[in-house]
This record gives sequence, structure tokens and C-alpha cells, in this order.
Amino acid sequence: MSRTTILYKDIAPGAEEDASVSTTAVESFSNPSLLPSGVTPAPTITCELNHWGLDGTYMLVENEPVAFWSTEMSGDDCSFENPPVITIDFDQQYSSVGLTLIFDSASGDYCNSVNIKWYQGDTQKANTDFSPNAATFFCQQRVESYNKVVITLNSTNLPGRRAKLEQIVFGIFRYFGMSELRSASIVNEMSLIATELPISTMKWTLDSKDDVDFMFQLKQPVEVRNNDNLIGVYYIDGYSRSAATVYDIECYDALGVLDETPFSGGVYTNKSAKKLLSEIVDGDFEIEYDPAITDITLAGALPETSKREAIQQVLFAWGVCASTDGSERLYVFHLPSIAKEVGKNRTYTGVTVDTAAIVTKVVVTAHTYSQNTNGSIEINGIKYSDTKTEYSVSNPNITASDKQNVIEITDATLVSPSIGQAVAQRVYDYYLKRSTNKAKIVWAGEKLGDMLAMPNAWDGTNTGNVAKMEIRLSNTVAANVEAIGT
Repeated sequence: MSRTTILYKDIAPGAEEDASVSTTAVESFSNPSLLPSGVTPAPTITCELNHWGLDGTYMLVENEPVAFWSTEMSGDDCSFENPPVITIDFDQQYSSVGLTLIFDSASGDYCNSVNIKWYQGDTQKANTDFSPNAATFFCQQRVESYNKVVITLNSTNLPGRRAKLEQIVFGIFRYFGMSELRSASIVNEMSLIATELPISTMKWTLDSKDDVDFMFQLKQPVEVRNNDNLIGVYYIDGYSRSAATVYDIECYDALGVLDETPFSGGVYTNKSAKKLLSEIVDGDFEIEYDPAITDITLAGALPETSKREAIQQVLFAWGVCASTDGSERLYVFHLPSIAKEVGKNRTYTGVTVDTAAIVTKVVVTAHTYSQNTNGSIEINGIKYSDTKTEYSVSNPNITASDKQNVIEITDATLVSPSIGQAVAQRVYDYYLKRSTNKAKIVWAGEKLGDMLAMPNAWDGTNTGNVAKMEIRLSNTVAANVEAIGT
């Protein structure tokens, strides 16, 4: 049976990356800096009392990642003579509803007595004792604006055990099924030639079964899945509360986050497109490339703008497109040319087709930037003049009855004269695709950019690349699809 779930990462955004970890009484082969991101080792040989399983699955410690093992083993009463302490410092302040401690997930061992203190500078904001009863345990304590956490591991659940930690999550992962969602919808969009970079969005109404005072912090991630298929990852943009357990939440994708992040700009000569894209994103999100992608060199300028707008300029000049759906990364790719069949058994309504007007001509303006104290463009404190050159492609099949319909692109600042004509041809080829094929289907992992062949109402099929999907979440996910084709 199909099942849709939402994973809400109720965490402190940015805390994982900002965390600096120091410890006491730790084994030399441990790497405590891995605690915020976490490790997942196999069952490991430790020479602890009654711990070495003889089923062939236990591995030598030198072959497995270790974040934190204490040097001391607990005594017969399960306590430590010198309890190990883990201190986490941050450069910024964070808020969370508690910490999730992941101890030894392979064996199921855990520390059953833990003290956690939260600080803002020298001020102690909370001091709480916890009694974990599982290898993954949420230490619930709402604390706002802290920049230091001190964790003391007092005892283990079994005698003769080291304290072990695989990960510290600054919050908790919460899972919601459709029984807790009054409504949930997603709009995923992209431009097939990157003339723009639309932001995909998600809106959902939570009616929680648990009496939890949710914080819903800006940019917290929300993952949406149907069975094993990831529909998308979205980030909290805002919320409102209408009842004790009812919340209306709005989210956007990674491009929405990048739209709120500034980029200082620059002027470039023979710049690798991949390197430039990496510099713009600057580690905010991972970038995944289609293996067919070939790097090119770009010349031109990027004014001070948002990261999203800067990315759009790179993609358009490069001749590639990007999407965020179905992935935790920004995916850069060429449009596929092989169609996937959508059968009638997955189609609610047959394809309807909207046909756009004929494009009579495409004009693309290329730019050449030169330092000039009298220039009209200033980037990072330096003035430049902008020499513009137009490149065009005309439709040879225009008739006397066709209206003039000229597409002009004037603000592509990374389109230089060396690629101007090729860009104009690429844009013209795209506008030859005049049909927007619309259909409602049962979603089965389709993504933006996919070429779909969908049945129409007159016993044929229409083929095009997906530019938009409006998704209504239920255990059977329905999607209104718009695909651009000929």
C-alpha cells in the first residue's frame, strides 16, 4: 500500500555546521568532531563484558568510524568514576526543543544517566538530568538563544561498558503520516532553459496527535516521501497557529533559501562554470551534476544580487538547467530526450494542450565588460563599461498572417560574444516547442525535466519535458503536470 510521510527536522538550523566539540576521557581513535554530523559504524569489537557477538558481523575498531568512546569503562554499578564530559561551543546562538543523543545503534547500548547544561555566554539557561532508555533518545528541553552545551555521561545501561556516542542532533526528527495532515500541497517548478529560476513551494496544515509546542524555525528542513520516493526537501518559511495542535506551515525549496542569501558579484574572464557555481553556492547546499554535463568557460559579470539570481545567470549562459525536487541537492542537468511512458492506468484525465503563439525572432544581447573610471556599472567598488552586441535567429517559416512575436533577452550578463550566437540558437530551438501538455496523473517518482509521454483524449500521446508539477499529498499522490513539447 502506498504511504506518504513528512519528516520534519525540528532542529536548530546551522548548529551542526557551527558546532565545535571538545571532550574529556576519550579514546585516542575517537573523532569527536564527527558528533554533529554523525557516524554509523557496524557492530564493533570492543573487549567489553559480554559485548562481542560471535555471528561474524562484528568488525575491528580500526575499520569503523568512531565519534566518541570513553577511555573508562563503567563499574559494576554501571556508573563512571570520572564521568566523561562533552562540550559543544558555537560562534552563533541557536534555539531548539532539546537534543537527540544517538549512542551505540548497532548494539543497542546507551548511557542511562545524562546531565545536559545549556549556556548563553557565562549564563546558564538550563540544567536538566535525563534517563535515556534506548540507543536513540530525545532529551526534551526547550532552550532559546544558547551558544554552549555541556553533556555529562554519568552511567551506562549495562556494567563494564564504555560511553559511546555516534551523533548529537540539536533537536529531534519528527515523522507525520497523512492522519496528522489536514492538507498538504506542493508546487515544483523549473525553467527548461534557465531564463528564470522559479522557487518551489510547499504548504501543509498539521494537526498533531502529540501535545508539542512546536517552534517551526526559519529554514528548518522538511522531507516529503511517498514510499521510498523522495518528493522533495523544503525549508520552513513561516507558520501560523490556529489551535493548540493545529499549525499552517509554508515552506520553500533550496532556491528559496538561496534567494535570501546575498552574493557580492564579480567580473570574470575564462571562468569555469562549475567553479563559479560552487563559489556562489559556497557550501550552503550540495551540487550534483548529471554525468553528461561538460564544463565550459564563461566571461562576463555578476552584479551584487541574491545567490539564486546569480545561479540563474550561470545556468543560462552554460546551457544547462537545475531543479531541487527528488533530491537533497541542487541537481544540474541537460534535459533528457528519451520519454517515459505514463500509462492510462495512472492518468486521471487525458492530456489537454495549450499552444503558444509562433515566435518570429529571438534576440540575445551579449556583454563585454571593461574597467573604466567613467563606466556606468560598479561591481565591488570598481567601475566598468558594458559593450553590447546583439545576436539573433529569425524564424524562416513566418507567413503573412503571423503576428510579430520577438523574444528579447538583454540582461544575461554572463553571455559573452564568444557564445552569443549559440545561446540565441538554443533559445530559438526552445521556443519552437509551442505545446504545453497538461494532465493529472498518479505520481510515481516523476521529476522536473523528465520527458513524459502521456495519453491524450483522442487515443494518442503527447510528449514533453516537465516544467511544473502541482502535487496534492495523500497516500496516493496525485500530480497536475505541465510538460513543454512540440
